[in-house]
Amino acid sequence: MSNSSNPWAPDEDAATIYAEETWLQGNLLSNIAYGVELTLFVMCFWILARQTKRSNCKRQLFLLSFISIIFTLGTVFMGAQAKFTQQAFIEYRNFPGGPSAYEEVMYSNPVDEIANVCFIVGNWFMDAFLVWRFVVIYKDIGRFWVSMLTLLPCAMLCTSIALGITFLVQTSASSPFVDVNMTLAYYVMSLALNIIVTMLIVGRLLVYRRRISKTLGPSHVTCYANVAAILIESASMYSAFAILFLVPFGLGNNLGNVFLQTVNQVQTVSSLLIIFRVATGKAWAEDTTTQIMTNPGSDTIRLKKFTSIQFATGNTSTAANSTLTAKDLPLEPGGVSITHETFRDDGESSV
Repeated sequence: MSNSSNPWAPDEDAATIYAEETWLQGNLLSNIAYGVELTLFVMCFWILARQTKRSNCKRQLFLLSFISIIFTLGTVFMGAQAKFTQQAFIEYRNFPGGPSAYEEVMYSNPVDEIANVCFIVGNWFMDAFLVWRFVVIYKDIGRFWVSMLTLLPCAMLCTSIALGITFLVQTSASSPFVDVNMTLAYYVMSLALNIIVTMLIVGRLLVYRRRISKTLGPSHVTCYANVAAILIESASMYSAFAILFLVPFGLGNNLGNVFLQTVNQVQTVSSLLIIFRVATGKAWAEDTTTQIMTNPGSDTIRLKKFTSIQFATGNTSTAANSTLTAKDLPLEPGGVSITHETFRDDGESSV
């Protein structure tokens, strides 16, 4: 039934209109996130391409390939999602139940199938990338313990892949909003994997932060262990955003539609932020612990400019006496002066 206060409102009940609003708002929000994704991709690609040398060619090509794959999947997802929204709100506007019903029922639409495949495959890539970062951050504790800690995330990743395949098969024939059990199982598994790995990474970085602060002082907390670094390295943004989608989705609230269409872009942005830190040399590496603990004061000592340096210009030698003379080289005003002390055979010295 239309809204009596608005004669131009569609002849639909309030719940249907609210569902349509959430679908459309989610699509607009995903466009904003895609703009951030595009910007980060260009920045990462430019930096990685400029830094590519023969010595690091394999590593750079791996990172370039990874960001190109996830960006391509995200772009195709955005295009398919935009087309699907166009179909729901324009081309099939008179579908029984309105655009929201079309979006919920027509998941087997080829256009939406493309979006679903890109979403799931991209999710696999980025989940695997997060597990790889987990291994890098924990690598210094020993191969045995790393293997033990990695068992659970790897098992969850394999389970997520299996559930993702089942999800794609399910949505090709029906709607995930109708057969919610498998859909919810997939999203819960993917989210659980990210939350567990995120908590483990945050815990490890907080241990490093406390150790550095206790040993060297709070002023020595580096770019590897500050709050921003911990949030980015652990992909906390994606985990938080996924919860915003999963809770209302599991409760059957249409508010989940707003976040559903943006989850893919947010996960891509989280991965690209980590890649950006890797490209700029700020990301946690396998030897970061050693570098921090063996070079604690490398950024706290500064020498002023030299004023003069003295170099020996010649020498004279006899059986009884040997001397060296020096010549001053004037430098910029202020700072440290380095001079040369002359020793003679008769035991005397002069500066």
